[in-house]
Amino acid sequence: MLTLTRHVRKVLRDMGFTMVELMVTMAVMAVLAAIALPSFQVFMAENRASGKAMELVAAIKTAQTEALRRSRQVVFTLTNSPMPTTALTGAVDGKSWATVALPLQDAPSSETPEVISVGGYSEGTADVVVNTSTAATCFMPDGSIKANTATGISGADCDTVAVAGRQFLIRPSRGSKVWQVSVSPSGKIMRCQGTLDAGGTFTCS
Repeated sequence: MLTLTRHVRKVLRDMGFTMVELMVTMAVMAVLAAIALPSFQVFMAENRASGKAMELVAAIKTAQTEALRRSRQVVFTLTNSPMPTTALTGAVDGKSWATVALPLQDAPSSETPEVISVGGYSEGTADVVVNTSTAATCFMPDGSIKANTATGISGADCDTVAVAGRQFLIRPSRGSKVWQVSVSPSGKIMRCQGTLDAGGTFTCS
């Protein structure tokens, strides 16, 4: 009987882990997880920033298309307004955006800008930083952009640097990757991944 008991114990021991072995395994797994977590967080933040850059391109193209379709000036603006369809204010650090059709030149003076689409960052806002020199971009009916300091939208004037085009920098809160969305004076919209130097100059890779 004693021999049989020892044999059973040996079989059970051979089939599983001792407490010491289990604790060592768990400790190793914890160390590996601690090492991998920062890299995973960088990956997720950069992935969100890349996705938001693509969303921004699509939103800007929508504004340009509306200008062509409606044959009138349309403003694309960043905003932090919680309900841009009823209360819109432009903001260069806005996490949301709105596309607004301006009244025609011969329209009655009582006509106001019309919000025709809205969008923005629905999640991961802390992981994405957007930088631009001015909140608004004004599209003409031919798809080009122009300066307009009287859009009728608070904080959303299209300043005179429109002759040099418009640039948006999209950066993750972690990692070194940067994306630029640019609109040329003629209306060409491009997205590029690159780097920022110490002086803040973007270089497309």
